[in-house]
Amino acid sequence: MNASCEWEQQVVGAPGSDVILPCSFPCSDRENLHDVVVSWQCNGTVVVHSYHDSQDQEHSQSAAYRGRTHLFHDQLLKGNGSLHLKSVQKSDQGWYKCEVFSVNGNTKMLVFLLVAAPYEEPQLSIYVGCGSVNINVTTSRGFPQPVLLWRDETESDITNHSQTRVESDRWGCLEVRSLVLSLSSHLQVGSGVTDNRENLNTMQKSLKTSESHFKSLKCTTICIKKLE
Repeated sequence: MNASCEWEQQVVGAPGSDVILPCSFPCSDRENLHDVVVSWQCNGTVVVHSYHDSQDQEHSQSAAYRGRTHLFHDQLLKGNGSLHLKSVQKSDQGWYKCEVFSVNGNTKMLVFLLVAAPYEEPQLSIYVGCGSVNINVTTSRGFPQPVLLWRDETESDITNHSQTRVESDRWGCLEVRSLVLSLSSHLQVGSGVTDNRENLNTMQKSLKTSESHFKSLKCTTICIKKLE
């Protein structure tokens, strides 16, 4: 039997979405489904999907994945052992190992599933009061929870003067709302959402108030960065 082959890949999936975890293996004309064994495991021991004797082995599948996985049976004899994982959950993140045994040898493939989603463009709004300004920023449909920072014109962190609320939708994507009270007049506001780890999304937006509305002026910057 031939020596095994090994590859590593990464797949990014948003909470609630479907993903394909890739796995390919050498195949020949003399192959038949009875000779093909496909095993998918997560983090070393959890059985995600098992296929042998020409059928799926649902009895051995972890309950966490039951009803959410399937192979492309019509493509197995073409060397495609990829796994379709439905309704991605936060707990699905991790390393997945695909092992295929066939007459052409053994193939192993490692796939890291990163559960993440880019945040939408931040929406900024300014409310002018008596001698003060309330600044709101809202961004949604992202994951994981970001670190939200407010900075003034000197780059000093003023996050402690803000109020931030994070809510989750049914799939686990997050909406972030933050409010800060500024006593500045000439006001410039900027915001950005950045995923440093995967470069999923980078956005910037700014609003300005005219100097005629206020008299003394300062600058406030909002930075939203994801946790490493």
